[in-house]
Amino acid sequence: MFDRIKKSKYLQHSVFSFGGQVAFLLSNFLLFILLVNKISQDLYGAWALYMTIISIADSLRQGMVNNGLARLLVKSPNDKTLSSTGFCLNYGLILTLGLIGLLASFVVAQTSTIQELLPHAWKSLLMLGTMQFISTLCQAKFKFKAYLVTNLIYLTCLIAAIIYVSQTSETITLIQVINAQAVSLILPALYFLIQSDLSLVLPTRIQFKRLLDFGRFAAGTNMLSILFHKADILMIAFFLDPVSVAIFHFATKIMNYAELPLHALSQVIYPRLSASYHANKANELNKEYGLAIIRLLVFVIPIVIAVVMLNKTIINILSSGEYIDSSQLIIILGLGIIFKPWGRVFGLTLDAIGKPKVNFNMLLISLIINISVNLILIPLYGVRGAAIATTLSIIITTIIGQFRIGRYASIKPIEDVWLAIRNQQSHFKSFSWN
Repeated sequence: MFDRIKKSKYLQHSVFSFGGQVAFLLSNFLLFILLVNKISQDLYGAWALYMTIISIADSLRQGMVNNGLARLLVKSPNDKTLSSTGFCLNYGLILTLGLIGLLASFVVAQTSTIQELLPHAWKSLLMLGTMQFISTLCQAKFKFKAYLVTNLIYLTCLIAAIIYVSQTSETITLIQVINAQAVSLILPALYFLIQSDLSLVLPTRIQFKRLLDFGRFAAGTNMLSILFHKADILMIAFFLDPVSVAIFHFATKIMNYAELPLHALSQVIYPRLSASYHANKANELNKEYGLAIIRLLVFVIPIVIAVVMLNKTIINILSSGEYIDSSQLIIILGLGIIFKPWGRVFGLTLDAIGKPKVNFNMLLISLIINISVNLILIPLYGVRGAAIATTLSIIITTIIGQFRIGRYASIKPIEDVWLAIRNQQSHFKSFSWN
């Protein structure tokens, strides 16, 4: 009976988490469709480069705040000083990074699109930082329904903002897009503040130290992770041209939506891995490790197969065929995504057992591999070379990670996954018999 209740809760949390991720990614998807159809490929390439810069900056904030805060709140969900300290650290970093973006706008090439966008970086960082901070609080306290509703409100507000901009302007500018995202943040943030039990108290030095001790490695890990995923964009911008950046970014955006289960279920998997580790029960972490990989693969594989097989149809629907050169890239990148569940659970497990430094070192190796292969293949094969380099890097890193995880926890990846499959089969047969 207890197992059934536990599974029911897991399913409910997964559905709410998945729905929340769908809502937030759908908001990004709407912007994606708007931009690829309303602006030139050159301008879209500049937008891709701007969002790469924002992603790198936000990964630093997210690592310093979200990762450690989620882990600590799982252990102490009612610690108000911890939440308040995380709040102050979160918005202090957003302010700092926004100022750096403003200063950087005086350094980059004058009259460039990036130079025009960087002074508005604080708005993008505020939107991402607030939505992710809400996500962290909901994740740590298992309030996934509130997470879903918050993201649905944001989606609704963004749709309204896009419609307003489209009807009041003949042409859509990138600054208008940034402003639409920022304005759309107001109502969901107010909803969360009203319905949540968040009450700010004075932050403490002890809590700052706890967050920073964990966050410095998590921030480095996040930074390396985002550089791993964005190195190709940066190197394409260096070796090729904005149109090549746009074509590659189009392909990666399509595959990002195929990765939706990775992002959605990770929010449920991480606290379960952490709780399993702290429970100190034999084989509990092994069981969760195997189940986590299986659950991700069950969702990811069918989606990737569908996207790869229908990639040209998808391109024609989304961009009227203008980005048809992304077709081969989608096929190549799809192979790498199939390996990502193993790598994702590996990283989540290291964070859950308090080994962020190991995760950091592993991602450093990944980044070195990725940059090295990109340096070789982009000059030879252009954007296809970048796609091949990304896929090879994912596969190599994933294989190395599965060999290394056993050093830090009593996990045997292949055996644990196989055991999880057998357990699920036996549960299914029992359910069918009943």
